Amino acid sequence: MDEQTHSSNHINLDFSVLLHNFVKAVQRFFWFALALTLIVTVYSYYKTNSSYTPLYSSEAVFSVHANYADMTDITSDNPYMDRSAAQSLSATFQYVISSEHARMLLVRELGRNVNGTITAVATAESALFTMRVVSNNAQDAYDILLVTIDVYPQVASSILGDTQINIINLPTEPPSAPINANDALSSALTAGVFAFLVALAGIFLLSMSRRTVHSAEDLRKLVNLKCLAYVPSVRLKKHSNVKNLHLLITNPRVSTVFNESVRALRIKIQKQMAQTNGQILLITSTLPNEGKTTIATNLALSLSAEGKRVILIDGDLRKQSLKGTLGIDAPSEGLVEVLSGSSKNFHLLNVPNSNLLLLSGDKTIDQPQPLLDTDRFRQVLDLLRTKLDFIIIDSPPAAFLGDAATIAKYADATLYVVRQDLANSAQIVDSIQALSTNDINLIGCVLNHTQAGTTRYGYGSKYAGNYGYAYGYKYSTSYYGSRNRYSDSQSAAGKLTKEISDTAEAAEAVSFDDIEP
Repeated sequence: MDEQTHSSNHINLDFSVLLHNFVKAVQRFFWFALALTLIVTVYSYYKTNSSYTPLYSSEAVFSVHANYADMTDITSDNPYMDRSAAQSLSATFQYVISSEHARMLLVRELGRNVNGTITAVATAESALFTMRVVSNNAQDAYDILLVTIDVYPQVASSILGDTQINIINLPTEPPSAPINANDALSSALTAGVFAFLVALAGIFLLSMSRRTVHSAEDLRKLVNLKCLAYVPSVRLKKHSNVKNLHLLITNPRVSTVFNESVRALRIKIQKQMAQTNGQILLITSTLPNEGKTTIATNLALSLSAEGKRVILIDGDLRKQSLKGTLGIDAPSEGLVEVLSGSSKNFHLLNVPNSNLLLLSGDKTIDQPQPLLDTDRFRQVLDLLRTKLDFIIIDSPPAAFLGDAATIAKYADATLYVVRQDLANSAQIVDSIQALSTNDINLIGCVLNHTQAGTTRYGYGSKYAGNYGYAYGYKYSTSYYGSRNRYSDSQSAAGKLTKEISDTAEAAEAVSFDDIEP
């Protein structure tokens, strides 16, 4: 298994797989991206809005005329001299108006401190001079401008000389609108979009770091096991009839492609089991929710529909779930009662619309190992061998519990279910290593819940369409045609049907008194 462990880090992902992983990751962590975006947006809006201070501007425009008495009439009225004077006033204005004398005069005229900034600038290529006051209070901006117009000539008398300044444009009232807009909303939206993109980038990097199984080639490289079948993802819409929600080949609402994938798996299983005359098949997986119970149930139904005498055993003594999968609510006893000795007889259930027998109970235990790892369990299975053709055992996941490895010791073969893009590659390798240490006959894997376009070959890419997959003309048939096929097989095995029913009745009377505890 060292090579398998080494290969677990070398599963190549093509573009469709990367896209699939990214989409799945977005679906899983979209709430995180939205939450991060919302938090950043609200925080940015609050911070920007709380720090926003409206500013108001009030300004006056002056014309500048340099008048020199000792010059001729031509030189005393020179536009160039006027422009030079305007630029000179602009250059010295800040120095003059910020002087201590100017500040004292402004405070005295205003009757309060100067709440604003006073600037002046000369208009390029002209003899115009603009004085501007900016304040966070509109009235202050207006009042300071008027006072500055009166104070400035007094303070700058030594600089003005014979220069004349005349008011061209003077405001008549305080400014009504601030000169700076509150961009809290736009800043918040920009920050939110940036946060969302960062979240998506993080999700993309996370999706790239995932090492999961997407195809038979991935399985082969990972654990060197043959993929016996692809089982497509099927989503059943909610229906008033609860029974129609079960993903079974006996359900008319289940797509034909799903039925055919189960049929293909059944044929390969029969071939594999026949090579060793095996009867007992254990079905397990790495993690919960990989669909092993669905595979076990439908495989048992398919075998029984072919006229085989089949029993399906709920081997998860911690959580008995097969009755719910098959839509059975009648009280019953299962392996817990049989192995603990509290029940002296088999209590088998007949699965509706099939010849399948079911051993599943209502009682569960937290520590099933003492019951499973006993000769009594082996003797129970040996007794079933004499009555039935196939014994399908649905076991717990193998990653965290040793129950599957314990049960597998009594099975003739083990089928491993891998749900596409769920379990980490390292988890799959570790679980199969744990099973292999007990010299278990792993006959292959099933790639379950495959999505269109992600398996590189097989159902995922060949049959894109209905329920995510389109069915080819060669196999195009309605459920009712498929159902008739099952009916025909039951009719052809009429005598076996009666024999299985007789076996069920006889099994209810079989005593375990002769089986050593």
